[in-house]
Order: sequence, then C-alpha cells, then structure tokens
Amino acid sequence: MTSIPQSPLQTASTSTFESLALLLPDVVPSTGQLAAPLAHGVRVQFAGPLTGALALHVSDDVARALAANMLGVDAVRGEPADAQRLIRDALGEVANVICGNLLPALAGRTAVFELGAPAPVPVDDPARPVAAITLGIDSGRADVALHLEPTHGGAAA
Repeated sequence: MTSIPQSPLQTASTSTFESLALLLPDVVPSTGQLAAPLAHGVRVQFAGPLTGALALHVSDDVARALAANMLGVDAVRGEPADAQRLIRDALGEVANVICGNLLPALAGRTAVFELGAPAPVPVDDPARPVAAITLGIDSGRADVALHLEPTHGGAAA
C-alpha cells in the first residue's frame, strides 16, 4: 500500500475533526460535498515565531453536527440565537485546537505562541492563504486556511 504524505494542515485538521468533533472527514471531498455552500466562519489569530491566522469555514450541516457532537446535545434545537451561539462556540473551539495542533508542527514543539480568541469571519473572506484544504464531512464540507504574515526577510514562512 502506497502512503501519501499529508500536509501538517491536513493532519491537524483531520485529527481534530475525528477526536474532538467525532466526525470522519474525507480528505478527497466528493462533488456533492464541494457543492455545499459555506455558512459559518471563524478565525484564530496567533503570534510567536510565526504570526498569522487560521480560518475555518464550514457548511451549515457540518456546523450543526459539530455543535451537537461536542456539546452532547442537539444544539440546533431551541431558540435560533442560542443555536447560533452554540455553533459559534463549537466552531471556535475546533479552530483553536486545529491551530494548537498545527503550530508546533510548523515551528517546533518548543515554540511558544499566543492565540487570540476565535472571532467570526465572513464566508467570503478575501484573504489569500499560504495553505488551504477542503475536507468533505457527511454531505457538507470544511475549508481550513492558514494565513501567515511575512517574516522579517519579506517572505512568508
């Protein structure tokens, strides 16, 4: 069996969805998964040996599954404002954990970073990432993007 190497972004993202959210992502999304419209987005800023942000955008069904699986309840029932808050909280936590798993893989296990609080980001975020992946999850998708600020030498890491 041939092993296809995974990028650190893919490894951090798939392992987080599997272990934290109990969702099994497809690293090669289907046409149907790719067609699912993105509905929710969050960004986690970080600073340390590398400075930038990790953005996570998901389709509505993935957002609802995240909230339900992580909170152990059907988080999408009840008041719409409560459901949106729970979805935002779950999405922010997933982005935090992906970022926390990714940064040591990029900068070394002893590197120290400061992570900001997850903040909502529009689905049509125009920022250009240095790395991005799309994972198929159930009938939806998750897009994960890494944004890095230029290093002192002027090139992105």
